[in-house]
Amino acid sequence: MARPQRSLLRRLLIRVPIPVLALLFGLLAGGAAWYAIDRIQTRALAEIFDQELESQLLQQARVGLIRFDQYRDTYAAVIRLLANHRHLSDYLAPVIWAADDEVQLVSYRTGPPPWLPDTDLWRGGIRPSHILLVDTAGRIREAYHLSDEPIPRDLLGDAHPLTLGGERTAFMTRLDGRPYLIASDLAEDPGHHILGSLVLLVPIDSAFLAASQHAVGSDAAVVAILDSDARHVLASSDEINVRPGDNVDRLSAGYVVTAQSFFDYEGSDLNMLFATLVPRAGVEATGARVLDLERRQRLIGAGVLILVFVALFIVVSGRINRLLQRMSKFSRRALDMEQPAIERGNQLLILEEWIHDFAALVMHAREETRARHEEEMRESEALTAALMETSLDSIITVDEHGRIIEFNPTAAQTFGYDRDAMLGRQFDRILLARQSRSAFLQRFDDCSALGPAEVDPRRFELRAKNREGQEFPVELAIKPTPLHDRLLFTVYVHDISERKRQEAEIKSLAAIPSESPIPVLRVNRPGVVIYANGPSEPLLRHWGCHRLQTLPVYWKQQVQSVLDDGRTRELEVHTDHGIYSLLFAPIGELDYVNIYARDITKVREAEEEARRRQNELVHVARLSTMGEMATGIAHELNQPLSAIVNFANGSARRLELRVGSSEDLLHALAQITLQARRAGEIIKRLRGMVSRQQPVRRLVDLNALARETCAMVAHETRKLEVTLELALAREELLIRADPVQIEQVLLNLIRNALDALAEMPVPDRRLALSSGSLEGERVYLSVEDHGKGIRPDVMEHLFEPFFTTKSAGMGMGLAITQTIVNDHHGKIRADSWPGRGSVFTLELPAAAAMIKSAAS
Repeated sequence: MARPQRSLLRRLLIRVPIPVLALLFGLLAGGAAWYAIDRIQTRALAEIFDQELESQLLQQARVGLIRFDQYRDTYAAVIRLLANHRHLSDYLAPVIWAADDEVQLVSYRTGPPPWLPDTDLWRGGIRPSHILLVDTAGRIREAYHLSDEPIPRDLLGDAHPLTLGGERTAFMTRLDGRPYLIASDLAEDPGHHILGSLVLLVPIDSAFLAASQHAVGSDAAVVAILDSDARHVLASSDEINVRPGDNVDRLSAGYVVTAQSFFDYEGSDLNMLFATLVPRAGVEATGARVLDLERRQRLIGAGVLILVFVALFIVVSGRINRLLQRMSKFSRRALDMEQPAIERGNQLLILEEWIHDFAALVMHAREETRARHEEEMRESEALTAALMETSLDSIITVDEHGRIIEFNPTAAQTFGYDRDAMLGRQFDRILLARQSRSAFLQRFDDCSALGPAEVDPRRFELRAKNREGQEFPVELAIKPTPLHDRLLFTVYVHDISERKRQEAEIKSLAAIPSESPIPVLRVNRPGVVIYANGPSEPLLRHWGCHRLQTLPVYWKQQVQSVLDDGRTRELEVHTDHGIYSLLFAPIGELDYVNIYARDITKVREAEEEARRRQNELVHVARLSTMGEMATGIAHELNQPLSAIVNFANGSARRLELRVGSSEDLLHALAQITLQARRAGEIIKRLRGMVSRQQPVRRLVDLNALARETCAMVAHETRKLEVTLELALAREELLIRADPVQIEQVLLNLIRNALDALAEMPVPDRRLALSSGSLEGERVYLSVEDHGKGIRPDVMEHLFEPFFTTKSAGMGMGLAITQTIVNDHHGKIRADSWPGRGSVFTLELPAAAAMIKSAAS
């Protein structure tokens, strides 16, 4: 590798001795350090201070929470002391509280009750508001009022937090909208029978919170209890600045708020947090003082650091220079390569350049080797994986004992086993038929004994079996793969079931032309007859040729034209023996045409006779049929043609106004094409009806037909601002029907509903389609509108031809609809409520029911 040319600065630095360079570098480092300290590190230290301050605030908040819990525990200890005092035990000795007796609340206001001692337990603390004696059902029997506050109403109902089941507990809850501390302990008689509980009620207010934090150092700090769901203050130690009900987000503007969960909720029904609030002004002033002090200390430290660094580097530089001398000599002997001459100047930079060049050469060679090796490994692995996954043959790798160690996806698909399930299993016992195992083991032993170059590469046929136990023919080849410590074998298995079937079918099909009673010929592109069966002799004599000879020019051109078009063509030829209909069927991939001839002499004679005798009758019948179908054709074609006109007009307006995107126009054109095809299908179906052809019936989803029909009338629904509601069944409603005719039925019903809704106000224009199954035998689809409904006198003639209430109607829509439904073995029902709307319900046999009926 060529060394890059030195820059001017580097050439100058190489000539400068290390002690001099150290002095210059020390001065530059001092200036840079001062700049970094003054411009950058001050902000960093401020962030560190903020983090440390936040940590201290969290610690203070943690201590505050601990003090609060300890203060709360004192009430639990007090209630435990009172509950175990002999006054209470002696008082409860004769007391019997029944669960069904009427509760008579006994209140003590002027003095303590007989079940409490006379000692003052609240000296230095917050007096509770009430001490309650509660039975096991949670009902208050006696109450000692230590304040003027009444007993909270929430404790006087049937469902209140005093139903504790005789447990010792201390928890916080909200009573009458205020937070309370409730401490309770078991109340027992002298025989240690539990008669109830002794309960302490302490309001959690500013005095309680201030008393719980009597040892907190900062007087400016405020503690509070928050409702974490509503994010507002329930109680605080400073109700002047932090009032109950204040929002936490509003308080964050003037306080640093630290909120934490209580260590133990003790059954509390509130999601409360303990918060510590410190005024931001004091925090920011403290931070400014600390940062000023830190700036001065850093200034002194930076100066001392510069002096120490410069002095130390000057002292050490001499020893570094002597060390570089020894390293240069050692490198020359160890690496056997030319080393830089140790001259006067910056020897450190000189050795650095050499080490850099040497390391670059080593790294470059190593990277090239590693990259080449990795690329070869990736290509090999990718090629192997691609061969295994995309191979059309089953590739199975086995060890020297015939156990499977790899199974490609084709093998899994062919045999029906998962790869993981096949690993470690015996190949011949699982995948081969019993009669083929000995032949496989013989070939396997031969491959084990011979070298890879001596193994016969040819495939041999065996019988395999899949997971279901079905046997099928396969071609199998074994290829040994020697490794450094063992020998593996790759077994290639090719399923030849389809080939065997095709061979048998080809043999069977090959005999068809020779057995056929009609002429069958095969002619290639040059017009040579390459095959002709026995009945083809009259045609060959007519053309004046024999097998393996060329057809006349006209017929040769017909063969070439059929091959070029790729479509079948039917022609007629008149011979001395009669008239033949020739069907030219092109086989493009093999470049020849099969000609199938049919003697139609008698047919043509009968047709001619019938044509002469019935010409006039056919003319009359045609006129009659066209007269009957004219109205139906006009009605059926009017709907797709109207859709085409609407989409075309919409596209023209978009082009004139230059609105919409090309996707909108393409969608409109696609809808025009769809409706045009639909019109063609209608004509095709009407022609089929005239010629007494059976409709095309297939399995279709009634829900899919409904959605497609809604898409056809989407333009009209948007134009009329109709709200379309679809409540179709989630499962498919399969029917065997002509989809075009059923769509026509749905289209007639939906368009009639839209016509009815056009007379309604826009907010009332709602159209609903619903579908479902009737006990699995029949399916239904309902079209419901919220129009004016149908009069009773009109309902009687609703499905009669030529009956209509529309000024421009022809009266054929519902008549044709009923005809189509009856033809599909279904029925249609109309229900109407004048002033509220109408619903048309279409019922058709389910496809499964029709199949079951046909089978029975």
